Amino acid sequence: MKTGLLGGTFDPIHVAHLFIAECARVRENLDRVLFVPVGEPAHRATHASPRERADMVWLAVADNPRFAVDATALDQPGPVYTADTLTLLRAKFPDDRLFFIAGADSLAATPWRRLDVVARQLVKFLVVDREGSSAADVDRIIETLPGELRHRFEHVELPRVGVSASELRERIKAGLPVRYLTPTAVAEYIERKNLYRR
Repeated sequence: MKTGLLGGTFDPIHVAHLFIAECARVRENLDRVLFVPVGEPAHRATHASPRERADMVWLAVADNPRFAVDATALDQPGPVYTADTLTLLRAKFPDDRLFFIAGADSLAATPWRRLDVVARQLVKFLVVDREGSSAADVDRIIETLPGELRHRFEHVELPRVGVSASELRERIKAGLPVRYLTPTAVAEYIERKNLYRR
């Protein structure tokens, strides 16, 4: 089984997350992509609860049979680091070939603990170019790894989908629509739960 892993706070999940996951799935001929929402991330604050964020991810991926949600990083005691989550996922899916999907901004702007441990557990680490981070920024981080791990990182160029979770939260706070920037079921959930208003 070739399994893609897309981790994040998904606060809230939006169309760029889904587009990136689908492009990675097709590019690498993955059998599935697991969305891995993080309960208590090490490097950022969250706005909706872990349960609410996981609910939104389930709603967002429900219509794609190749997408699913994995609760490993929700159940971990915080702060949650990717290296620890991947160790748990490797034990959970010992026969899977794992492909990690992350935005270049996440790799370049966030301090990653034990990136070598992360890379050792993967067939590939797919780095999706994102606004605000250059390939050179990412390459400077990858160059700190042992030579045999560097080749596991690949840059993926995709059409830019100019949506971010922080922009969605600001729009919601301002009373502006977010439908079509996130799946309809997610927009309705946000409205029903009155999320991100304050």
